[in-house]
Amino acid sequence: MIQKTTLYDLHLASGAKMVPFSGWEMPLSYIGVPEEHRTVRTAVGLFDISHMGRFELAGVGAAAALDFITPGPLENLRPGGAQYSMLLNEAGGIIDDIYIYRRGVDRFFIIVNAANRAKDFAWMSSRLPTGAASAAGPTLTDISGETGLIACQGPKSWEVLAQILPAGLAEIPLRQFIETDITPVPGVKILVARTGYTGEKGYELVVPADAAGAVWRALADAGKAVGIQPIGLGARDTLRLEMGYLLYGHDMTETTSPVAADLSRFIDWNKAFIGKAAVDRAPSARLIGFDLPEGGIPRESCAILSDAKQVGIVTSGNFSPMLRRGIGMGYVHADHADVGRAITIDIRGRATAAIIVPRPFYSKKR
Repeated sequence: MIQKTTLYDLHLASGAKMVPFSGWEMPLSYIGVPEEHRTVRTAVGLFDISHMGRFELAGVGAAAALDFITPGPLENLRPGGAQYSMLLNEAGGIIDDIYIYRRGVDRFFIIVNAANRAKDFAWMSSRLPTGAASAAGPTLTDISGETGLIACQGPKSWEVLAQILPAGLAEIPLRQFIETDITPVPGVKILVARTGYTGEKGYELVVPADAAGAVWRALADAGKAVGIQPIGLGARDTLRLEMGYLLYGHDMTETTSPVAADLSRFIDWNKAFIGKAAVDRAPSARLIGFDLPEGGIPRESCAILSDAKQVGIVTSGNFSPMLRRGIGMGYVHADHADVGRAITIDIRGRATAAIIVPRPFYSKKR
């Protein structure tokens, strides 16, 4: 049965085109993907991301358990800090990519991908300590149904947030969060994190489920003067692709080595973690970014060729609204992954010239 977020009716009222996504009815676009994309790059956009899973891990030993369950440098994460990380299986493959927020010494809030919510919860739960010694914790709780998740992304996002948060709050640093009141909705506590999936300055708000509509409307009202616009999944995908951010189920799966996926920087190789011994540190394939200077739009599953031989496959591809050309990512044989190499993308039988380029594809400096 397909699910709906608590903001579903607001999306319909805003003229959203709704589509099924990971078991949820979600807005694809409101006024068009290119327009929504440029709004986030130049002003501010509002996203409903309540379909994503939200867990709470708390209790004595929570930090130690999470440190072993995830490969990142958790000891560097202080209360009030956020960290991108992963769940790896015993074979060294990526179960999911996640975001961890440390709320206390042994208390964490964790965001997981919508399609992996049940799988992640079962897997993490099975790896927690059991027995009499763990009676006081740690405990993993799925709080997805009790909360909503809203993203406010774009260069003018703090201008919007500052209008609905208590006066005098300093702008939140990158990968930090606060828990605070929201002025237009008395009695409601929210978590506001300087994180996001667009590459722009932006914030993600964890709110009580029954207050999600009121918070959405408060943000929309506060952003009218700076041109705020609701944004759908279509622009969310092109925004993340311009930044070279990976999408689970496309650019990484349970058989993908985090080294092949260019995620080694999020791993602390000096500690013990699940899957460490099995992680392929010299994978035969590597993730690349490429663009198509002569036209064409690459799509997932297109073959990547070199000297008329297939050397890889596209995992994500689209038209970049800011660069005005096709861009994509994919895996190629490791000896064909060097930046600057000319390759060919087979787009519906047409050989299209491409070149391997660094990620992110887009930055304001460029």
